[in-house]
Amino acid sequence: MTEEIESFIKRDDTAKRMVKFAEDLAKEIVRDVSTSQIRNAYGTVKKLEMQSGFNDKSLRELLLLKPKLAYARGRSQRKDTFKKLEDALGAAIDAVDVKQPETFKRFCNFFEAILAYHKANGGK
Repeated sequence: MTEEIESFIKRDDTAKRMVKFAEDLAKEIVRDVSTSQIRNAYGTVKKLEMQSGFNDKSLRELLLLKPKLAYARGRSQRKDTFKKLEDALGAAIDAVDVKQPETFKRFCNFFEAILAYHKANGGK
């Protein structure tokens, strides 16, 4: 799974597979992970996206999203299901490279696709 997610972030030619992966993941977690749990993390990503330029400080803040996800998992009723989301986003975060700002953009697209499919599949 980690290598596949890394390819979504590092390469443009994997968009179709990325969308399918996001859809499948969203369907898997929709009953046990709330939209607000996902949006809490997504809000951090959107703030970073709105900043001008992706730099070392942005990467640091993005990396700090991993412990926030772990905390959210700890509070979750369904830790095993939340862990699937945490692992997918963690692998995607690890693939972001500050020297290649397009990797951050692809990460944002991946996260947005998960959120969109989660909501489309009845996420509350």
